[in-house]
Amino acid sequence: MKKLSTESLRTGLLAIFVLSGFAGLIYQSIWTHYLGLFLGHAAYAQALVLAIFMGGMAIGAAWIAHAGQRWRNLIRGYAIIEAVIGVLGLLFHTLFTGVAAFSYDILIPALGSPWAVDLTRWLVAATLILPQTILLGMTFPLMSGGLIRRFAGGDGHTLGGLYFTNSIGAAVGALTAVFVLLPNMGLPGAMKVAGILNFVVAGLAWWLAREPEPQAPPKTVSCDVKSEKLSENPLLRVVLFSTALSGAASFAYEIIWIRMLSMAVGSTMHAFELMLASFIAGIAFGGLWVRKRADTTDSPLRLAGWMQVYMGVAALASLAVYANTFAWVGWLMQALTKTDAGYSIFNLGTATIAIAIMLPAAFFAGTTLPLFTVALLRGGQGERSIGRVYAWNTLGSIVGVFAAIHLLIPHLGLKLSLCIAALVDMAVGLVLLRMHAASDKDMRRFGFAAALVGMALVAAVRVPFDPMTVASGVFRHGRATLEKGDEVVYYRDGKTTSVASVASSTKGTVQIATNGKTDAAIQMRDDRPATLDEPTMVLASALPLAMHAAPEKVGVIGFGSGLTTHALLGDQRVRSVDTIEIEKAMVDGARAFGPRVVRAYEDPRSHIIIDDAKSYFSGQRAKYDIIISEPSNPWISGVGALFSKEFYEFVPRHLNTGGLFVQWVQLYEINDALVSSILKGLTPAFSDYAAWLTNTSDLLIVATPEGQLPSLNIGPLLAQDAVRVDLARLGISNAEHLKFRQIADAKILRAIARANAEQAVNSDFHPVLGLEAPKTRFKNETAKTLLALPTTNRLLLEALNFGQPLSAQVSVPTLEHFQAETLTRQARDLAAELKGDLPSHSSAVIMLRASIQDCKRDWSELQIRQAASKVADLAWQTIRFLPAESLQGVWIKPRWISHCHSIPRDLNRALALMEAYALRDYSKMTSLGEDWINQRPEHLYMAQFFDGYAWSALLLDKITKKRWTELPEILQQMERVDTIHPEFTALRNLAYGLAQEGGTP
Repeated sequence: MKKLSTESLRTGLLAIFVLSGFAGLIYQSIWTHYLGLFLGHAAYAQALVLAIFMGGMAIGAAWIAHAGQRWRNLIRGYAIIEAVIGVLGLLFHTLFTGVAAFSYDILIPALGSPWAVDLTRWLVAATLILPQTILLGMTFPLMSGGLIRRFAGGDGHTLGGLYFTNSIGAAVGALTAVFVLLPNMGLPGAMKVAGILNFVVAGLAWWLAREPEPQAPPKTVSCDVKSEKLSENPLLRVVLFSTALSGAASFAYEIIWIRMLSMAVGSTMHAFELMLASFIAGIAFGGLWVRKRADTTDSPLRLAGWMQVYMGVAALASLAVYANTFAWVGWLMQALTKTDAGYSIFNLGTATIAIAIMLPAAFFAGTTLPLFTVALLRGGQGERSIGRVYAWNTLGSIVGVFAAIHLLIPHLGLKLSLCIAALVDMAVGLVLLRMHAASDKDMRRFGFAAALVGMALVAAVRVPFDPMTVASGVFRHGRATLEKGDEVVYYRDGKTTSVASVASSTKGTVQIATNGKTDAAIQMRDDRPATLDEPTMVLASALPLAMHAAPEKVGVIGFGSGLTTHALLGDQRVRSVDTIEIEKAMVDGARAFGPRVVRAYEDPRSHIIIDDAKSYFSGQRAKYDIIISEPSNPWISGVGALFSKEFYEFVPRHLNTGGLFVQWVQLYEINDALVSSILKGLTPAFSDYAAWLTNTSDLLIVATPEGQLPSLNIGPLLAQDAVRVDLARLGISNAEHLKFRQIADAKILRAIARANAEQAVNSDFHPVLGLEAPKTRFKNETAKTLLALPTTNRLLLEALNFGQPLSAQVSVPTLEHFQAETLTRQARDLAAELKGDLPSHSSAVIMLRASIQDCKRDWSELQIRQAASKVADLAWQTIRFLPAESLQGVWIKPRWISHCHSIPRDLNRALALMEAYALRDYSKMTSLGEDWINQRPEHLYMAQFFDGYAWSALLLDKITKKRWTELPEILQQMERVDTIHPEFTALRNLAYGLAQEGGTP
């Protein structure tokens, strides 16, 4: 076989190291998602994966640094390691699912003690990925050692080239994982791709390294045993401690920057990977730059000292760049169209901002490890030094990750934490420069470096870090600061998120936000109406309490404002409420709501637990009468797991017999297809469920795993003063108010899920929401089908025997929370105007009366058209929201046309059809509808006004009689009718889903 040239061999090995880095970052990215499922929060998973990733590599590098010296062909050894990594990659999903199931079903329930559960979770998570990370840690020392043996004399060039190729492959791998592999293959598929790439790399490396490495000269293989002991070798101490501190600072930067940028661009899965790729790309280019300088510099440690100083200065300078980030994101949000293309450009903008903040400091970070390694190689430490430097650097990285998350950020905040990390870098740099200052010129340079450090620190302290800006949520609406009259009354950078409580002097509200995204707002003044969020939080407790006969033990997932917990504790039947919240800063920040949530803090029945809900439930073997899940929006990284098929399969295990589960689903910043992905996961796990719309955009689903949902019984709630007061703030004073807000039963929810047949179910291992919801958030989409149910499809709800209009004796709440209530008030006014009980103010009523004012003679075509138009319009506005008793004199024996003795035939037919609708006489509706369809009206405009009513009458009659098999024929005929008004297409579309549901209960 022809021998490869030296340059071809070098190029080939560097090329496969690109693939190795590519696969390695796929692992890191996908492991983050897997461990996020196991640990319960994406931020914890990111930190743990980083720590184990670096720790495992440190172990692997340290071991191979010693053992590899005895290997004759390091690159073939590297090939074997890559192949083993590939095997573990292919097996990972099976291992994970088995271990996770065993842990939650058997191991964690057997432990009981919270600290034992936490320790076990972290140990299990570490064990799942540690073997592969140890093997990954061996790859860099093996490849670099093999190349140095084969191409002696250019150690710095070799190390810099390897650092560049591996890192640039890693940056591409991070992006490929989230933008290509996860959407198309899910977590298991992405792991398989990475495993296959390992086999490709192994095969190529084995083939390229068919010739063994030359035997290294004795001097390079080993040195005096004493010199390898840290305590006896000053050079070794300086280099290893410096590289460890440098690694700690670098990874602290990464954690801090990701947290900072999340407040500017949003805490999405896409944003995280873009930030990670930007950081790694900076390291890669640093390695590329230093490859030509590491061998030519007379003092690698002096150059490393300058790199450390510049790295710290660049990190501090990133604060000044960050201060402008919110304005840039605001400009992007206002300038871009809310389309798929606009979202792609927004991601490019996010990447550009991340690069501007991260890349300079990451660039200098990429130069240090090759320089430290070259310094030891020149000092006679041999190829073992490669693994030792790598190991100490990665051990430092672990310290940096945990120090940032558990010490610096919670106690000092993001800005000061970044300053501390930069100070560590610059201190290391100054020490190295001072150690190598052998002349006056060197001392002057040292003095310049010290002055630069001082000026950078002073400038950094003066850079504004305004909570009014960082809590603005600019990535949602484009405003780079909070509104006029707002004041940040609480701000804390917690372990997992940054929490701000904001009081508005103009609105009288307090709102709480995580990473800039408002999660809840409450009106603090008694003389002002409740906010839009309050009905959701109060009804999340009221609905299950009104259904459950003995609601003694309740579990709430997510503290939020604390209002749901407060409302639950207003019911004296409740003996305990466990509220599980993963971020303590959230609980502290919600104290700003004061008396509105006081029971959550002061009632002895309230227990606030800082933990992951899934782990807590399993560890405590907890079972509840009611479980309420109130997660934040699904587009936030990690939150989608609380809307997954696996989560809904988990919940019933922790419900007592007759228990109820409540799920809050935000219908804003999402679309019908993604809501369908949630419903496809929820509906198979429960036997019955129904949904209530609480305001203009929030949905509550109440589900039971066994039997049928109990009917609402609000009596026990209204008998208690505390609950009655909470409900009165929402205008709810009787059962009809609650029933009126029901918008779906089990059949409708399944029909909506079926309507998006191509949409995959949201699963832990195929995170549809995490991948697709960020785009719907950017495009500001809404789940239109569900939102239209209480208005457009009100008649359909009645046909299914729920959602009946409010009776005439029941007052309509005056709050503008629920659109159907607002439309009901308007319908009552219109009905009163038509009957003559109120003066006519509506233009439609005035025009209708004008068109029929003179109707004793023959009608003109203009008169017929105007009257028909207003009849169709006013019927649409009134019949849906008023019961038959309220429509007497309006459409039932209408008073407003009683003086007309000569009504045109088609208009008379239309009025008869409206009367049948008003009476809810489905048989008569059908006969009149068929008559209308079979005997076409004389004028086309009459068909356009009333064809929808005629065809819908046929559908509604079949639905009330549950004759599902007859629906498709009607629907097929409707498809061919082009005169049906668009207002009726929503009914038609939903009827398709009901037809598919057939006789399913």
